Amino acid sequence: MSREAAALRPARRWVVCADDFALDRGAIEATLALINLGRVTATSALVDSPNWKAAASELKAVSDRADVGLHLNLTEVLQAGSSTWRLPSLLVQSMLRLLPRWRVRNLVERQLDAFTDAFGRLPDFVDGHHHVHQLPVVRDVLIESVLAREPKSLPWLRICLPPENDEDYKARGIGMLGASSLLELAHQAGFPTSRCLVGVYRFNLRRDAYLARVRKWLEAGSEGAVFMCHPSTKASAKDPIGAARRMELGVLAGEAYANALTGAGVTAVRGTAVFKGRPA
Repeated sequence: MSREAAALRPARRWVVCADDFALDRGAIEATLALINLGRVTATSALVDSPNWKAAASELKAVSDRADVGLHLNLTEVLQAGSSTWRLPSLLVQSMLRLLPRWRVRNLVERQLDAFTDAFGRLPDFVDGHHHVHQLPVVRDVLIESVLAREPKSLPWLRICLPPENDEDYKARGIGMLGASSLLELAHQAGFPTSRCLVGVYRFNLRRDAYLARVRKWLEAGSEGAVFMCHPSTKASAKDPIGAARRMELGVLAGEAYANALTGAGVTAVRGTAVFKGRPA
């Protein structure tokens, strides 16, 4: 985007969300560091990770600077005895409406309990590991479970629609899994929502290429976009995107990224400042 075009574009507020908090120490350390730098303004936690209870106290200490959400997990085995689906099986069963609601409800309730036990309240927002929160059956159970707790303030929900002019097939494929249906259901039930999602790529980029992609997202994303990232200080050999996590941390902590935000007229803010209290 040229300087002239950027100057003509209205200032926008974005939420920069670090997914997978509590996955391991690398994800915990990177997310906390980026929150303290003001580069990340939300994080969603894998509360069924064995690291969650210990890490929750560290996250509480910075919860005045970033929204803290639930990263609903139905697909990742994080500890022995976890009840999950393989992602392809989950997708097929959900699209055919064959997912057993009782099993989904048990997992949703267990994870909501784990969050509230640590924080004493519901999460500021909910999204999903592998975007599962938007799937048929899952989205209905999630909304029912939150409403049944009679919250004084509903969490905002992350909507996985790409920007209108984003032609990336992975981003559009994720949105087609149920983003529009979740948006409609959420608004009917009174939940605030984000507007669009950026940050989708194939985890195969080097630092310069990722930064170039960030600049494209900054050009495409609207007011109220969520920029999803997965930073970590360590690249675990068992993690298929471990190298990408370290690369993302390097970009997000750098001055070139901060300058890109400023140049695009984007300010990173908490989602509660943009979405809460009204549908987006």
